[in-house]
Amino acid sequence: MLKTNRFVALAVVSIALWAGSASAQNLLFHQGFETCWVPGKTKSQFLEAIRTNIDGTSTCIPKQTGSQSGFNYTVCGAANGCGTGIEGCAVSISAGAFSGDFPGGQFVGPGSAADIVVPIVITGISSCSVNLNNITLGYTLDYLMQTDGTDGVYSSNLMPPGVEITHYDLVNGNCNQTLFGLIGSNVAAAISGAEENASAAIEPALRANTLDQSICPLSAP
Repeated sequence: MLKTNRFVALAVVSIALWAGSASAQNLLFHQGFETCWVPGKTKSQFLEAIRTNIDGTSTCIPKQTGSQSGFNYTVCGAANGCGTGIEGCAVSISAGAFSGDFPGGQFVGPGSAADIVVPIVITGISSCSVNLNNITLGYTLDYLMQTDGTDGVYSSNLMPPGVEITHYDLVNGNCNQTLFGLIGSNVAAAISGAEENASAAIEPALRANTLDQSICPLSAP
């Protein structure tokens, strides 16, 4: 049922875009007994294109505010930290080698993020920082692949990318133990915002450079 729902969601978006896509219309002429729509990428070239269009992307842990145990706090409130007028903590992410199911359109890959210094302000009391170190990521991409020729597929659409922070070490910088414990219990909210921002950050390049691509022949590496 989940696979059916996924296909329907992607197909509805693709149909809406079909009339305006010259590349998609061209695919109609490559459905017969041709082995490939030439020129086409190899599987390894397509997987490398995914990796390179994620690797080095800049994203952001957005500013978080809250109150706990009588303290009002701000996390990642650095002015212009994520660009002009955008408060937050800038993050640079990388990507490793991807693998996946070409006919099904599902691809996964590992990644990491540079260590992050997270500034914390406790209103009217003090400020300090903690570090997020040894951050590892997992990427999940879901493409709608259409048949191209007799031994290829065509990347016609992409669902919003999935980015998961799979591991991090929270290290005290210069906070007292009470504040460090307070922040440690609220890291999950900042992590969730960072994952959403990372997904939004990598999507434009993936859509621009990995859609409307023929991958053929699938029988070759």
